[in-house]
Amino acid sequence: MASSLPSIARWFAWFVDDLRPTPGRLESTLRIVLTVVLALTLLLVLQIPFVSISLYLIFVLTRESPAVSLRAAVLTVIVASISVAIELGVVIATNNDPMVRLLSVVAVAFVSGVLTQASSFAPLAPTLGLLYCTVIALWETQSPADAIVKRSLYLIGAVSLVLGCSVLIEYLLASRSPVDRLQRELKTRYQALETLFRAYEKGASKEDLFAAYLPVARLALAGQRGMQELYNVISQRNLDQKGLMLGTRTRIVLLAELIDVSAAFAAAHPSSDAAQLRESCEWVADRCRELGSGSTPPLPQETKPIVAPLHRVDETLRSLMAMSVNSGDSDEKKLVILPAARVPFFLPGALRARGTFLFGLKISLCATLCYIAYHALDYPEISTAVTTVFVAGLTSTGVMKQKLTHRVVGSTIGGLLLGLGSIVFLFPHMDSITALCGLVAAVSFIAAWCSAGRRFSYVGLQIAFSFFSVTLATSSAPTELAPARDRLVGIGLALLIMWFVFDQVWPVRTLTLMRQALARVLRGEAQLFGLAGSTFGVRDLTSRTDALRHSVSATIAEIRMLNEALLYEFGANHESHKAAGETILRAALSSGALFWNELAVLERNQDRDLGGDPGLSTIRSTLAGGLDALAESVTKNRQIEPLAGLPFPEQLTEARETEYANTMMSRYRDVESILSALSPTM
Repeated sequence: MASSLPSIARWFAWFVDDLRPTPGRLESTLRIVLTVVLALTLLLVLQIPFVSISLYLIFVLTRESPAVSLRAAVLTVIVASISVAIELGVVIATNNDPMVRLLSVVAVAFVSGVLTQASSFAPLAPTLGLLYCTVIALWETQSPADAIVKRSLYLIGAVSLVLGCSVLIEYLLASRSPVDRLQRELKTRYQALETLFRAYEKGASKEDLFAAYLPVARLALAGQRGMQELYNVISQRNLDQKGLMLGTRTRIVLLAELIDVSAAFAAAHPSSDAAQLRESCEWVADRCRELGSGSTPPLPQETKPIVAPLHRVDETLRSLMAMSVNSGDSDEKKLVILPAARVPFFLPGALRARGTFLFGLKISLCATLCYIAYHALDYPEISTAVTTVFVAGLTSTGVMKQKLTHRVVGSTIGGLLLGLGSIVFLFPHMDSITALCGLVAAVSFIAAWCSAGRRFSYVGLQIAFSFFSVTLATSSAPTELAPARDRLVGIGLALLIMWFVFDQVWPVRTLTLMRQALARVLRGEAQLFGLAGSTFGVRDLTSRTDALRHSVSATIAEIRMLNEALLYEFGANHESHKAAGETILRAALSSGALFWNELAVLERNQDRDLGGDPGLSTIRSTLAGGLDALAESVTKNRQIEPLAGLPFPEQLTEARETEYANTMMSRYRDVESILSALSPTM
């Protein structure tokens, strides 16, 4: 099948759409700008080095809550201290042996890569590699040892100062009620959807339909990122989840998908002439109204005919409706948001996965090649190549090409146009900190605004990193072009080496990663079915369910992001890869309801008697085996085989047991049906 990639005009239109205002975007952007200006002023006045790296961490670690900012800042300072401690320990223990320094880079890069894949706190892992390679490179210079030690300790001070400014700004200006904000975000989306489909129901004019479509389109551009950040804030602070529903994180993913498919439907159907279409839109609008009011409407016993254009909308909506309904049990509160304190450090099964260590080896190889290259060339000025590897840590070919494209664009804008352009045209006329802060504030606003987008957020991060690296490498304004040019060369070298390693030596297609992620979801659900009749103690059972809950919910969100990266999978099978990715995403979303319904049975007091029923145990065992078989087929690209020998729920005596069994079997069959369309050749 021939490739059918979007045109340049289409890419440009997407980029312009990505820059449109979304809820909360201006406020978060201005907070980042204020933090950067305050931190830059203090760093320059105090003459503290590592200005560029410290300011970049503001973009990486800024959060939507004061408490979360404080926690992230403390953890980052700890990581910085560990980096300096390892550096000094290696140098002291080996008498500054150059070969050991090289091997330490290999080891730290490998550990950072593995932790990026296997840890629940993945953003801190690249930071470890970034900071360590920054300080160990100081020993390649001819500076005195005491000066290098002092400069290394300055790194901890710089990071502490900058992140302290971030925490201060968050406490002064950030919202104190993330639960209310998340509720508003969810309600806003349901109301926009209801308004859109009500307009179709009433046969509104094209102008009115377009007016109803615009809010949905803007919310689609915002994606799930803002809501997921609010979820993380609530989990970090362990706040009261008043008014939120069970499985909030999974519901956020489903709602974001519902917004997307609804926007796509409205864009493709600018009129509502057909009576059957209006009737279907009325049904969808009613369900959105009920969901927006905080209640989950029950699934209809009989399948209502839905017109073909609304099939994806109906499928996603039914997945939302199929999730367990809040029953008012006080024990259910712990099923709404998983507190960060109960999130396991390592993701279940991640350290046993072959891909985890392969990724660590790839990152290690890239960092090592960059480290060797600039020493072999006797060109220490391009040491930014090593740090670039950790800033641009990648996971698959599609994500590789996506981030490579965004990094080239961001580096060109931030490093070449804004960075070198400022040095050539603006810096000769600047004679005060005020002028420099004004320039940095303007660029930071551009970078922060871009980084808040859905499709091209990575471009914003690279604008910031490249601009800071080129213009603020020292605590004084640059007076020559050569250092800025050399740092850009280092960035280019890293991009070239990463492309070679990730795309030519060890390519992993995004679709392959999506298959592996879906298999993790299915296996996690199979493990959950096995816990119902287990003999684990309460504490052990809670620990296991929390680990599965975090892993499954996070992986479903990851699958949705990987599906967006499939756009960058160039080649002859581009269209078939996109179709397969959509199928995998639909299966993951549908399986979310299966997982949460079973989890509610394990946790609810009034449903715990269902766990020991022999008939239900047989059904669970059969479904667990079926889920494992589906995971195996998905991973190995085999044809999906329908599950045979599923027990009949009519054998059960109580109506509640029969309803539970029917629900589980129905959700399993839905997942199986969706995956049956997945071609084994993809």
